[in-house]
Amino acid sequence: MSTQTANYVDGIPVREILPNAKFVGGQSVNVNSCCGQWDECQAGDLYVAILGAELDGHDFCPQAIENGATAVITERLVATNVPQILVQDSRQAYARICHALAGGPSQRLTTVGVSGSVGKTITSHLVQSILEVAGHTTGRSSSLGVSVGKNTPTLPRKPLNPPLIAEQMAQMAMNDCTHAVIEVSSRDLAKRNFAGVELDVAVLTNMRDEDIDFHGTRQNYKRSQLRILDSLKPTGMAILNLDDPASHFLVESCTSPVLTVGMTQDANVRGQLLERLDSEQTFMVVTGSESVAVRTQMIGDEHIYNCLNAVAVGLAQGIDLQSIAKGLEQGSKLPGRMERIECGQDHGVWIDTAKTPVQLATALRTIRQVVKGKVWCVCSIVNDQSHEHRKRMGEVLDLAADNVVVTRDSVDSAIDYEPMHQMFDGFEEPQKVQLIPNRFRAIEWALGQAGPNDGVLVAGCGERPFALLGDENWTIADRDVCEAWLFDNASIDSNFTSPDIYRIDDYR
Repeated sequence: MSTQTANYVDGIPVREILPNAKFVGGQSVNVNSCCGQWDECQAGDLYVAILGAELDGHDFCPQAIENGATAVITERLVATNVPQILVQDSRQAYARICHALAGGPSQRLTTVGVSGSVGKTITSHLVQSILEVAGHTTGRSSSLGVSVGKNTPTLPRKPLNPPLIAEQMAQMAMNDCTHAVIEVSSRDLAKRNFAGVELDVAVLTNMRDEDIDFHGTRQNYKRSQLRILDSLKPTGMAILNLDDPASHFLVESCTSPVLTVGMTQDANVRGQLLERLDSEQTFMVVTGSESVAVRTQMIGDEHIYNCLNAVAVGLAQGIDLQSIAKGLEQGSKLPGRMERIECGQDHGVWIDTAKTPVQLATALRTIRQVVKGKVWCVCSIVNDQSHEHRKRMGEVLDLAADNVVVTRDSVDSAIDYEPMHQMFDGFEEPQKVQLIPNRFRAIEWALGQAGPNDGVLVAGCGERPFALLGDENWTIADRDVCEAWLFDNASIDSNFTSPDIYRIDDYR
């Protein structure tokens, strides 16, 4: 992807963007456009050679130059007849150049970055809700979509990369946003995709053993997560969870000001559960001499932590506690995130995106806190998971659920049973597991088996459709199937009809 700017006639001096770079073959290089893919280079581009998992961009400098690149950024010397700029980390250099070409949107916005093992998406939306209640026009980029300002449609989020983030933030600034809230994963931090963003507030929700398939080791994972703190502006503030063991020890070592949150530790922002039902919970938020009660439709201790993180962001922005509480309550329900499906049934049903061991354990623990009977789980096999990942999923399900249905996150015709059996390696009680590849049938079976006061978690897809049916590509999500079955079987008025609810036979 080529990134360019129209704000500079002669281009931005690269030395201003990368003051520590070494220049070879030219001491004055200006940039009007840059590109990180040799085969997408155009005339006048600055080519950035990036070392990838499979290919090394340094090997393609000649091709990039042939396509029109007038200079190259590299991490090592290469044979070239154009100016060469040596840097320690070309990914980071690329990100900084992209943001400079976009006009430095971080300087025109108050920026909030949210990372962590679980809770990133919900925390991002809670922060946006609080900021908007306080009167701020807020852009957001999260896994639920991208919004770049008022009266603009929310678009699906594409995989993040430096030019895309820079473009989105520039659009937010042009649309008169005052704030930007950006959810960032540990993978994006590891790839330096976030390097060009400068943050006023960095939220680290928690650090648990997550995504080891990608990072290789726990140390690499935690090292990547901590990169979000490196993105703080000199005046920026970090928000850390004092109850999280891995985050607890960062408080004293963090060089930026810190606001802490917690439910058990003496944090700056504390939460205390007052009441929890299967459809809502009420908790007290205490900070200094102030306190306020908050009622949310989403339940669980994890959601309280998400709320506390959002409270800390609001306080850091000078928002009063009553407005913060209003923002929490207005933003406390998100599609596919511990979303409760209520159709008059005598047992609880939730859908959630959980597809990692930590996410799954969090969701099941939340349901266990509110149901009196058994916990049932419909769990998905995802294609890009490793054998070890699936085994860990099985271990979580073995410990946290009473009955499990293993299925797929799609209904394509090809069925590979091996990935499903890999999850069985984590079970000491495999007799509690049913293997039903057809997701429609898997959900239907679990709902039909659950008894009064039981809880059913349908995990893996959340709000994302898993099937297209009919000539009109009718999109089907877990919510649709659950509602159809429940309305067919729940004890409600037999004359009840809704144009938005189909019968379960429609899905068979």
